[in-house]
Amino acid sequence: MFLTIETLFSDAGIVSAIIQRVNQTRKDAIYWQQYLTFRQVTTRVFKDYIGQISGVMAGSINSRFGEKPIRERRNIGSGYGEIAYLGDAYQMSIDRLSELQDLIDKFNQAKAADQATAMNEIVNFIQDDFRQTMLAAHKRMDIVVASLIMTGSALVKNKDAAKSEQNAPDLLEIELPFNFITPAASDVVVDGKNKFISYLRERLNAIAPDYGRYQKMVMTRATFNKNILGSSEFGDSYKMILGSNEMNLSTGLISSALASQVFTGIGLPAIDIKEDYVKDQTGKNVQIYADNRISLLPQDQIGYMRHHTPYEATDPVQGRTYTKADGQMLISNYRDKNGRYMEYTAEWIPQISNPNLITNFDLSTINNIPQG
Repeated sequence: MFLTIETLFSDAGIVSAIIQRVNQTRKDAIYWQQYLTFRQVTTRVFKDYIGQISGVMAGSINSRFGEKPIRERRNIGSGYGEIAYLGDAYQMSIDRLSELQDLIDKFNQAKAADQATAMNEIVNFIQDDFRQTMLAAHKRMDIVVASLIMTGSALVKNKDAAKSEQNAPDLLEIELPFNFITPAASDVVVDGKNKFISYLRERLNAIAPDYGRYQKMVMTRATFNKNILGSSEFGDSYKMILGSNEMNLSTGLISSALASQVFTGIGLPAIDIKEDYVKDQTGKNVQIYADNRISLLPQDQIGYMRHHTPYEATDPVQGRTYTKADGQMLISNYRDKNGRYMEYTAEWIPQISNPNLITNFDLSTINNIPQG
């Protein structure tokens, strides 16, 4: 087998082996997969039901031969979802291509028995290029899904086509009908003391008949410190639940697991503290979960990442070879007069099931009050 850079990137067997290696050795966590799973949709625009399907209205009681009342199946609301296009082309530097060419030359000069080892070196070398290409769409959706969970909305602007942030056109805009609650200072402060935990428990008990019980509360470390540890009753009222871990409370060494032990002990959902960052297109690490928010989820899996077959899969660009990855993502490599590029194409959109049953506390108002 004689190998060139062109045949390396166009050989479906080699590219599939590289993608498989990336999936096996990938260290970067994909955050959105904690909440969503892939599910295909056959059209780019699809019906998206927003309503309660777990709650059923009680049926009528009729006489034995009485006519049955005619009722319509009830949906609280419905709308439409539209698949978003994702894609970038990454130029491969001349220096990196020169190193790759050296490895290819080594492969071509090797004996047949040694070519497997030489090919393994090539795969190890370029798997990072594939890793970054394959993860880019996932990282974009990490940002979108985290924004949806913490604020009920997500907005992506086309900064590449704008001269400034202000006039950047919207590429994606999602608004979800969460049950938003914004507590006031008078709801939380009692006799000069912060009673946020009691307020939270009372409010969740009040909405339970309509929204059910929640499994977990998602918040950032800053929100946890401010609103949970900052509550005067955390240390005063719940020491008995801490048991042998009481020393951790006095030293301020409170883990999310320990806090969850306290909360589940008093009938509240477990705490899930998020401290995740994603590097944006400027190279800056950005916090993807918003502060001053607590989102209550009925379970980890709250919906699907809908994916659609990209147009290039049915009408490929002449001369290109495409390889599929998760969610029907297409990976290709091509050459023009300016250099060689690695490109991905995907058509995804997050779909949150029953968003009207998710409760979100906006704490920006009460977080401006002094702690008691």
